[in-house]
Amino acid sequence: MTDTAAHTRLLFAPGDLRGAEAIDDVALVSALGDVESAWINAQAHAGLISSDDRAEAVEGIEATTRSLLSDSAELETLAADAESGGNPVIPFLKTVRTRLGPDASRALHKGLTSQDVMDSALGLLMARVARQTHARLDVIAEVLVGLSEDHASTVCLARTLTQPALPTTFGLKIASWAAEVHEVQSLTPRIDYVQVGGAAGTRAAIREFAGAQTEALLREFHVQLRGPDAALTSIPAPWHTDRVRVLNWASHLTQCVTVGASIARDVLIGTRPEVGELNLAATGGSSAMPQKLNPTSAVLLHRNGMRAPGLMATLTSTAAEAIEERSDGAWHAEWPALSELMGLAVSSLIMLQTMVEGLSVKPDAMRKNVDAASPGIFAERLNTAFGDRLTKTQVQDIIAPGGDPVAALKAALGQNPDAEDDASADELESFFSPENYLGDAEDIRQTIIAAINGPEPVSPGLLPFASRK
Repeated sequence: MTDTAAHTRLLFAPGDLRGAEAIDDVALVSALGDVESAWINAQAHAGLISSDDRAEAVEGIEATTRSLLSDSAELETLAADAESGGNPVIPFLKTVRTRLGPDASRALHKGLTSQDVMDSALGLLMARVARQTHARLDVIAEVLVGLSEDHASTVCLARTLTQPALPTTFGLKIASWAAEVHEVQSLTPRIDYVQVGGAAGTRAAIREFAGAQTEALLREFHVQLRGPDAALTSIPAPWHTDRVRVLNWASHLTQCVTVGASIARDVLIGTRPEVGELNLAATGGSSAMPQKLNPTSAVLLHRNGMRAPGLMATLTSTAAEAIEERSDGAWHAEWPALSELMGLAVSSLIMLQTMVEGLSVKPDAMRKNVDAASPGIFAERLNTAFGDRLTKTQVQDIIAPGGDPVAALKAALGQNPDAEDDASADELESFFSPENYLGDAEDIRQTIIAAINGPEPVSPGLLPFASRK
């Protein structure tokens, strides 16, 4: 064992540690070992290697993986050795072979190429992350639905372009957050990640040594990585140059980050002392100002939202640059961008769950802000109800700050006797009550909640391979 610290960059991005375990070097090495072991086991099940060679090869892979995972210096050496071949699969195999005899060594990686293993390993990590995001999004949506129900009748300001617009309900606002979360969950992609095409996507070497057992070998490889349900599906074609699926994975990860950042922005506004509508249970202090309680979880979610677009842009470029049967750099550029997005998605959803679970609402402050914005927020209602009878000047006088809008409206309508039939005295008295100008807010809220509480989206871990026709 070594006491040398592994090279990480987690201190540059507080909060990333929450997602690091899903996609760090340890996770990748484990996934590489899982893929190589699956290929060895598949060969044995297809009758292409002996049980002794299978056992020796698998033990060699597992021993190498354990050694790498227990010593950060060995991981750093693997990373350094990966430079010459451009990927970590090559030095990983070299290390494994030092533990194997000739027959087991020949069976290791036989017929595969580095892209088969690297793509399958990254896809394996992506599948695990997708299961995490799917489950976490479900919990977050449930929390938000509960908050929405609690505040169905809590009146607050709707703001457009940062300015007071109309009265709405906080229940509807939270339901809108829940709808975003639910939509991201429902769009979780199919993770058909197993890649096996050989050196150029033709499986030539595999067919050469497996012969009539090729189909059995490929199917067993999928079963080893995907589980027994894979035996019932067709064997997917190689996807060496189909990087659109990677772009699809990245889109889901970016959506997970974006939905957290969007909700966090609303929360950050609400927690400003001058707004005072929201509080967070989990807050951070200041090194210089002891009186401050910073909404740290929301701040970090907002930060993640600014980091994701660049990574998504990189993966858009790599998909567009995918050429021939293996790209000269575009394939390699996918790995750091995709892995960072995986980490951001996991960390963002963990922080988002923490934030919404610790969110407390201040209805009195919301009502105070609604009242402070009145009667200006009723200009639309005045124009809709009496626009054909009141002049623009009269409308401006009615909504002027500091006045009596009801008296001003009555006076204005008194100058237009024909309008008296349109509104009774009681209706005029309640005209500027925010509860009376919520439109279909509650119906919309209930429609959103009903959609969220409908049939649960299928877990990505249960999705079948996408068939190719």
